Amino acid sequence: MKKLYRFLLVIAFAITTCAANAQNDGVTITLLPHNPYANFLNPGIRVPYNGMVGVAISNINFSIYNSSLKFGDIYTTKSNGKEVIDGIKIMNSLKETGNFINSNMSVDLLNAGFRVNKLFFNIDWRLRTNAEVEYTRDFIGLFVLGNGGYLGNNNPCNFNLRTDATAFSEFGIGVQYDVNEKLTVGIRPKLLGGIVNMTVNNDQTKIYTDADTYDISADVHLDIKAASILDSKISRIEDVSKLLDVDSIGIGNMFNYTENIGFGVDFGASYTFNERFGVALGVYDLGYIKWKDTKVKNMHTEGAVVCDAIFDELGDITSLNLDYNTMLKDVINTVWGNDSLQAGADYKTYLKTRIMAQGYYELNPMVRFTAIAQLYYVKKQMRPALTLAYSGEFWKCLDLTASFTASKYAGTTLGLGIGVHGGPFNFYAVTDNIFALTKIASPTIEMATAYTTSNFRIGIVWTIGKYQKDME
Repeated sequence: MKKLYRFLLVIAFAITTCAANAQNDGVTITLLPHNPYANFLNPGIRVPYNGMVGVAISNINFSIYNSSLKFGDIYTTKSNGKEVIDGIKIMNSLKETGNFINSNMSVDLLNAGFRVNKLFFNIDWRLRTNAEVEYTRDFIGLFVLGNGGYLGNNNPCNFNLRTDATAFSEFGIGVQYDVNEKLTVGIRPKLLGGIVNMTVNNDQTKIYTDADTYDISADVHLDIKAASILDSKISRIEDVSKLLDVDSIGIGNMFNYTENIGFGVDFGASYTFNERFGVALGVYDLGYIKWKDTKVKNMHTEGAVVCDAIFDELGDITSLNLDYNTMLKDVINTVWGNDSLQAGADYKTYLKTRIMAQGYYELNPMVRFTAIAQLYYVKKQMRPALTLAYSGEFWKCLDLTASFTASKYAGTTLGLGIGVHGGPFNFYAVTDNIFALTKIASPTIEMATAYTTSNFRIGIVWTIGKYQKDME
């Protein structure tokens, strides 16, 4: 069963374990009263410092959303008390269609800001990826049951997989302006450098297995688009599994801006009515990347294509005497064909745009209540979320926040955050799901599947002087 375990990791997490950041990365970072990244999601929110510097460890984020695969459905307990991976249990726990995993991470390579009177300038350079995999129950079922689990023309395997994965670097220059003591506006144009993209649209590919010979045939409906700064790494269909292999890309090639250029923008405004009450409205990640020198494969085979059998006899399936790595390769070769990818036209991918509106009421520095309404782009739809939060400052050096978020996309979560600031030193750590912290030291598969959503953000930032208006 170790091979099944490895296969599930490949399918669920392989393309999501790179540096990334996107729509489900949480809002808790904006709730700490003295966080230098107060304007991270809205450049119109006033930065409470005259300057700031962060390098590498200043803003590290990881987030994952998992719609269907739950840790409790992965293992079963044998009579001897030993827990083993149960493929049948996993398959039966999934929805017939629409199962998906979205994962994001990010790291700031450099972030620096400085104030000139009413203007605050900010330069940030970060490495990001976004990745989403959508799959059917039968996609997992074929690797659990084998093609012998789908015998006969009336029992096809709906081998459907959709993937949208992107790695890119982002260079932004933000400008914030205090129109007056109450109103602040800001904008952050961003230059995007695409490292790699892979988009797979698989529309109702059906695999049929002859009940007597176990030969398979397939009605294939598959579109692949792929682009990379490393052409040699993407030449055949089987290469798509290597697209986000950061180690193979090499650090020297990650920041090549000569191809795959994109543009983005964040903008917003904040208004303080009085010392207790304020509101803000912002748009984050509006933009696109245009991919050049692309590779494409379009397959729309209406008639069945007869292929060799994946298994010689049913006993190989029932005894689980299978090499899942070889099987995955065989499925790609026999069902989709291991053809070369052809040169294609330029195409665009779009960032995961988020719209945010928020308001706060501050009774005193130790008691602030905030409400944040969001619309964020997931699976080609704008989906709502609402966050209610408490935050406060204690002893002029400690910030704490607690939040409750309800989302149609990710359910309900409880978040916590802490910020420590003394002189120029600022440390913060936040999560929108505090229960996920109990799994932080657990194996990757348990951490990623214990809860529907998990996210963590941590950083150390150096600041220069508090902005006087923040102290009024």
